[in-house]
Parts: sequence; structure tokens; C-alpha cells
Amino acid sequence: MWSSAWCLLAPLVQAIQLEFDHKSHMQDPIFRTRNGDQHNIDIDPLLRQPTLTPDPSLLKTGDNGAISSDLELCGNLTISQVLQKFPGANAADAAVTQTLCIGMVNFFNSGVGGGGYVVFSSPQEEEHLFVDFRERAPNASHENMFEDCPDCSKVGGLSVGVPGELRGLYTLYNERGSGKVDWYSLIEPVAQLGYQGWEIGEALGASLQLYEPFLMKMSRDWSFVVNSTGNGVKKTGEWINRPRFADTLMVLARNGSDAPFYDPGHWIAQSMVKAVKKYGGIMTLQDLADYSVVSSKPLQLKIRSGFEFMPDNDLTVLTSGGSSSGAALISALAILDRYGTSLGGDYMDGATFQLVETMKWMASARSRLGDFGTDIPPKHVQEVLSSNWTEMVINFIDSSNLQTMENWTFYRPAYEMNDPHGTSHLSIVDSHGNAVSLTTTVNLLFGSLVHDPVTGVIFNNEMDDFSQAGRSNSFGLAASRYNYPMPGKRPLSSTSPTIVLNELGRPDLVVGASGGSRITTSVLQTIVRTYWYRMPLLEAIAYPRIHHQLLPDHLEVENLTMVGEMTIHALQEMGYKIKEQPPKSVVNAIRSYSAVWHAVSDYWRKRGVSAVY
Repeated sequence: MWSSAWCLLAPLVQAIQLEFDHKSHMQDPIFRTRNGDQHNIDIDPLLRQPTLTPDPSLLKTGDNGAISSDLELCGNLTISQVLQKFPGANAADAAVTQTLCIGMVNFFNSGVGGGGYVVFSSPQEEEHLFVDFRERAPNASHENMFEDCPDCSKVGGLSVGVPGELRGLYTLYNERGSGKVDWYSLIEPVAQLGYQGWEIGEALGASLQLYEPFLMKMSRDWSFVVNSTGNGVKKTGEWINRPRFADTLMVLARNGSDAPFYDPGHWIAQSMVKAVKKYGGIMTLQDLADYSVVSSKPLQLKIRSGFEFMPDNDLTVLTSGGSSSGAALISALAILDRYGTSLGGDYMDGATFQLVETMKWMASARSRLGDFGTDIPPKHVQEVLSSNWTEMVINFIDSSNLQTMENWTFYRPAYEMNDPHGTSHLSIVDSHGNAVSLTTTVNLLFGSLVHDPVTGVIFNNEMDDFSQAGRSNSFGLAASRYNYPMPGKRPLSSTSPTIVLNELGRPDLVVGASGGSRITTSVLQTIVRTYWYRMPLLEAIAYPRIHHQLLPDHLEVENLTMVGEMTIHALQEMGYKIKEQPPKSVVNAIRSYSAVWHAVSDYWRKRGVSAVY
């Protein structure tokens, strides 16, 4: 279709006056961050570490409702301008304002140029809802589109999937909003923030610092991040605003819908397509017009049934389906449900062995997932949700021996797992018994690195989450045929926004995470710590986490010293190869405790602070 991959990124590279070899362009300085890394999700200037002594003030408690997210600023804005201002406003209404606010402020990891998933729960079981608003591949996509230039899936217009966040939010608002708040009132406060500006926080400041070489080379497109002297990007503590994006939001607010974003005849849609095509993209106005979300019931699992699990018995897990990894999470919880409560079991030998082995089998389950585009999962997905799968795994996990299997092939992965990237997660509960768990992303930091200076939209590089045909990993495992790019297809994600209901059907835990392939294991470990180990929410999130995704075949530990020498030695005796890995996942959650909402954001890994009312 194209003579060379260089042609696709030529405008971007010419703009920064670099000589370019399409086979090695990711080695060029412009495609590297300040610390020399390639385009990725790690905000290295930001100190990220778990803690064994979390500050109690980071546990927020509220009688009426709560928001756990990456930004206290947005939580407070949403509570004051939506949940408290409009009597009857609910979590679905609040999710619109909260999500748009996070995309406005932390524009390096989310925004209307991306997409995601949301799970909504209601006291009425028939009202539970899952919306897949993941980006879709443009209609001109095909499975060999990155054959000449594999890294074109990361940078530039070809990496852009058709954005879905705005349509997902509008769908949630239409289908589960309270009806007490109009669309204009949900968007206008975020637009005003964009006009007035805000003080740059640590996470945004670190991201701008990391990508300063690129942002300054492309300062004509990214002028809103440039400081007053024009010699660098704005720093932590300085003031920043986004008036062009605020203008776009006000157009959407006054229209009363998401239509201008997807209407081929509107200047917003036309400007976005022009910006993506300028940098080699294939997204068209027809792609925007064709974009749709998938609405269905969440995946559901009953766990901890029976009085022996009191007080946390007879729980119902609701999580995401579609192109997410919710099915893998469900399969893992079904396995762990066969094991009893292990009070204080965090990093005890037996409990940790069961958790790590389950993580490895969860990775195997995930290798079978992909966008199947229907409400009914196909046979290969139903396989990992079946009792037969659970029984097979239980038979393999020998809790009496505490020895991991010596070869990764024994875990029966079907294909190579792709490595999805960065995100933002928010959890919301309201005073009416509704809950929202929503995860959204533009993928790598600043997405595709394409910003439309007319609309203020920053575009995703979600096409990088597809598998690439003909490429096997270093272990010889082929890329997943369930996750090849195809017209209109959504790439597989590690996302698994989750709501756990108590025996009365009320929200008990609302949880989700960001952090690529570590999302699902982080959500799993938080749920296990909460119900199996009976840890308070503050400690469940603050304490060091572990991660195993089967390949590469090592166990990641966030901090070896905090986990302790004895535990590390025990894990090595079980056969695990240990690797210390600074935190890459961020968990934001809310828990019901004695009729009070406990909200904890992952301050230790992204400086988030919750908000309550």
C-alpha cells in the first residue's frame, strides 16, 4: 500500500530536521526521552516506591460518596460542581466530568484522543452496564500494515486508532446518567479549568521534563507546554492552561452531545483527521462517523460463597469484557476462590505461591483473548471462563509442594501476549448506591506524540497494542492471531475495571489500575489482599506488589528490601527468578467499611489523592 514506512512519518521527522532511517528511527534522539529510553510509559523523573508505613491522611473517608483517581484537583471539582451542586446527580454523571478533567490536566496519559472501558453498577441488578469504548483500527488497517516499519505503531499518525473516550462517556451519560444534570453542566467546569489553568503537579511536570527534547523540537504543535522564555517546557509548580482544548469542549457542551467530534461535516472532526494525516495517518472522516461503542452486561462471578467467609461472603465480581482482560481476571479469581481466607497472608509462603501461580495461569488465559465484537464470548474465551479450566489449573498448582513448574510451556499459552501500556483509572461511588469503575488511556506517554493545535486533542498510539503478524518473540511463541489489526477491530488491553458487590448487591470494592501488562495482576493482588488476607485498603494499595506475566519468565518485585530477605529466599526456593522492578502500576480504589466510604489513591506511585463528600 505504501512505498516505504519512512513516507508515513516524513512530515513529523522533517519538522524536526532529522535524517531518518525507517529501520532504526526509534534510535534517533527525537524518539528517545531525556534519560535515553525509548517512547514508553515510565515517568522516571518521578520517584515511585511502595511503602510499609503509609501516611494515614491519604485514607479519605466520606459518608455520601467518594472519587479515587490520579488527581485530587479533579475529584474536588467533580464533587463540588456535579455531585453536590445537582441534587440527584449520580456516579455516571460524575464520571463524565472526572474523566474529562483528568484528560485535561494529566494529558500525558489520557484524554478524548484515546479510549477505554467502564463498568457501572446499580442497586438494581438489571441496570449493571459495561461499555467498551476502546479505540478502533481505521478502515484501511490490515494485519501487515507495520511490516516495513514495526515502530510506526508507536509514533506518528499511523499509530492512531479511532478515539472512543468521548462516545463512551456520552453513552454512559445517556444510558445510566441521573437525568438531573445536562451535558453542558458536566463539561463546562472542565472547559473553565482549561481556560483558567492550573499549577503543574509532580506527575505532569516529570512527564514534560522527560519528553522536553521532543516537545521543544515540535513546539509549533505543542506551544501550550512551552515556558514564557521559549527555551524549555514548563516545570512543576508553574502555571499551564489549554484554551484550544477548552474551546473544543465548549463546542461539545453547547451542542449537548458528542456529535461534533464524530460528524464528518464538523470542523472539529475535519481538523483532527487533517492533523493525523499530516503525520502519516490513515484515519478518515468516515472512520469517525463509523465509530461505535459496545454496550453489554459486565462479566460476572460469584466468589466466597458461604458463611465460612464472613464477613466478606457471597460477593459478586463485575468486570469488563470485550477487548479488555476482564475474562483473564475472572478466570484467576475462580482459581483463588478454591482457597480459603489467609488472614495476614501477604507474603506468607503458601499464600504467595498460590497468588503467583494464579498470575501465571492468568497470563495464559489472557493469551487467548482479543476483540471478539459480540456479547457472547467465542469458544476460546469461554474455555478460560469454564469450570474445566479452573479444575485443570487447581490440579497443576501443588500447594503441598510449593514448586513452580520448570518450563513456561507447561502453562499452555496459546500465543504471545502483547504488552499494552499506560492508562488512568478512576473509581466513583455515590450516595444512591451506584458505582463506576473506569479506565481510559492514550497508551504511551503523550500517545502517538501527535497533537492537533487547532482542537487541542492529543491522539493515542493504540495501534501498538495490536499484535504484528509474522513476528515471534524470543521464546519462539507466535503473535496472537486474535489480536491482529483489522478494519474496525479494537486492540487487546490489560485493563480490567472491577466492582465487587456485597451480599446485598451494594458496592463493596471499586477498583482498577493503570500500568500496562501489570494492570490485571495489580487489580488481582488488591482484591486478594482485601478479601483473602483482610488487609485495610490503605495498606492493600501502599504495600509493595509483585507481578508475573509468564513471559518473560521472572517474578517482578517492586522493592526487594521491603519484601524482605526471607521472603525473597523462599520465592527463589520455589523456583522463581526474581527481578526488582520499580513500580509501573497505579491502583485507585474505594471500599465500604462500616457504612463509610474509604477511598485511597496510589499516591506512592503517581501522587494521586482521593476526594470524598
